[in-house]
Amino acid sequence: MRQRFGVTNDDMTAVLECAALAPSVHNTQPWRFDVAGDTIEVRAERDRQLSYLDPTGRQLHVSCGAAIEFAFLAARSIGRECTVRLLPDGGDPDLLARIQLGRARVATPTERLLAEAIPLRYTDRGPYTDRAVPADLVDDVRARAADLDVWIRTVDDADDRRALVTVLSVAEQSEAADARYGEELARWTGTDGDVGVPADAVAGRWPSDRVSHVPLRDFTGHASQPSVEGRGDASPPSVERDFLLMLGTPDDDPLAWLSAGRALGWALLCAASVGVSAQPLGPATDLPHARATLRHDLGLVGYPQFVVRMGYGTDRPRTRRRHVVPA
Repeated sequence: MRQRFGVTNDDMTAVLECAALAPSVHNTQPWRFDVAGDTIEVRAERDRQLSYLDPTGRQLHVSCGAAIEFAFLAARSIGRECTVRLLPDGGDPDLLARIQLGRARVATPTERLLAEAIPLRYTDRGPYTDRAVPADLVDDVRARAADLDVWIRTVDDADDRRALVTVLSVAEQSEAADARYGEELARWTGTDGDVGVPADAVAGRWPSDRVSHVPLRDFTGHASQPSVEGRGDASPPSVERDFLLMLGTPDDDPLAWLSAGRALGWALLCAASVGVSAQPLGPATDLPHARATLRHDLGLVGYPQFVVRMGYGTDRPRTRRRHVVPA
C-alpha cells in the first residue's frame, strides 16, 4: 500500500519508536505494529497477556492504549495529521487500532512538549520529594481525558486514602496467597532482557528512614511492606504521602480500556514534561474484586481503571524495550 501526502518511511519509524516506549503492565509490551503505507495497525500480542493478573485482557488494552497515544503524539510532533480509529474491525478483536498519518499540519506546543517527554518518561518506584505536584498538571490531564471519555479523580480526602490503602493491602495479600501470581511475577521480573521489570528497578531505592503511605507492589510476591512503627530503638520512619491520581471510565469494555490507556499515556507524559515521576499502584485495579471494592468504598460513578502515585523523584530509567521491526 502506497504512502500518501508525502509520508516517509522515516516518519513511520519515528512514530513506531515512540510508541514502543509506552509503559505496560510488568513491561510485557503486549503489542505488535503492522505498517501498510501511511497506516499503522496496532495488534494485541496475546502470548504477552498476563494469565493470572489479566485474564480478561483489560490491562493489555490499557497498555496498548498508552502505546497508541504515544504514537499519536509522535505523529503530531513531526507535523502530520493523525487519525486514530479504535477497534476498527468488529470481527477482529486483536486489531486494537488503526493509526493513519495524513497531511502536513503544524503540531501544537503541547503536542511537541509531550512528544519530547516520551524518551524521558519512566516508572520511578523510589521515594519522591515533598514538593507539590503542579495543580495545572491535573487540569491538563482532565481536559484530555474528557476528550477520550475518561474521568480523572485525585485521591486526597483522608477517608478515601484510607480506603485505597485498605484495598491495596487486601488485594496484594490475596494475590500473594496464590501460587500462580508468584509464578507469573517471577517470569516477568528480575530479567536482564528487553521485556519485564529489571532486577534493579523492582523496588526503587528507598532509604531506611522513609516509607510510603500507600502500599507499593512487592515484586518478591510476598506482599511485604516496610513497617511504620519503628525498628527497635530507632525512631519511626517518616511517612511519604504522595499525590494520587485515579483514571476511570463510564463503561468497562475493550473500547473503554483502550481510551483509559490513551488518557494514562497523556497523563504520564504531562507529568514527565515537568519533571514529575509516577508509579502504578497496580493491586488496586488488578483483579475484579479489588476494583469492585474500590468502586464501592470511594463511591465512584463508573469503573476505576488505573491508579498512580506521582511526585518529584530521584531515580533513573532502567527498563528496556524490544526493538521495533515494522511488520
